[in-house]
Amino acid sequence: MDTEWMRTMPKPPKVLMPNQSLTAYFGFEVRKHREGAKLSQTELADRLHWAKSTVGNLETAFRSPTVDHATDLDRFFTTDRFGWLHGLIVREELPDFFRPFARREPNATNIRMFEPLVIPGLLQIEEYARAVMAEGRAPEELEQAVAARMDRQKILDRREPPPPRLWVVLDRGVIRRQVGGPETMRKQLTHLIEAAERYNVTIQVVPESVGGYVGLEGGFSILSFDEGADIAYAGASGGGHMIEQQKDVARTGTRFELIRARALSADASVQLIREAL
Repeated sequence: MDTEWMRTMPKPPKVLMPNQSLTAYFGFEVRKHREGAKLSQTELADRLHWAKSTVGNLETAFRSPTVDHATDLDRFFTTDRFGWLHGLIVREELPDFFRPFARREPNATNIRMFEPLVIPGLLQIEEYARAVMAEGRAPEELEQAVAARMDRQKILDRREPPPPRLWVVLDRGVIRRQVGGPETMRKQLTHLIEAAERYNVTIQVVPESVGGYVGLEGGFSILSFDEGADIAYAGASGGGHMIEQQKDVARTGTRFELIRARALSADASVQLIREAL
């Protein structure tokens, strides 16, 4: 038997199970559209100006698609299917306990957040997010989680509807903690300063001199809408929960105001962040 000939034969494509996950279904759709256009993986990658391995990695669900992948594919194949699937994938990658809140977040006109431990997800850079979420996750799972977090941030850059008003209060320890190392923190703090320059973003810091205050009980977020009642989300170790009872949401709003009253002004807070660089 000619074993050399067998070794050089092209391997058959991996059998996809599109019902296994949304990422697998995305890959199934990429392959279906590519084969319908009679293109090889390399040819499609060339047309889209992608690395040659990207198409194969997407088709075999080896990696999760980014919003740019979905946009490029929709434009090339004249469809909106990939963008729609990408949105579903992002929601799938978020923790179960956070998904109900995340589904409402893009509709918010005002977002108030307090964080005593880490930079909130809407303001994290990729390196910082990766360092925060790395422990206990496989590499591919980590990249999917980071992509989902980065995708959430699109609401701050959109034009229509206008982006939400974001008001973030941080404990001083957040900007001192070296998450991901000095270089990552330098980039992250620079990103915070740049974010604070946006017309719709305010960042304040509670200084260490305050001592004990109500914020040390834990972080939370509050969403407000043009129509409908406010909702809140309280974080916790290993999980969190959404708050919809209006008396509890009101209490959370009061907590935010009490914490904000102990914080430095927006200008003084940015100066404190600059000094930490």
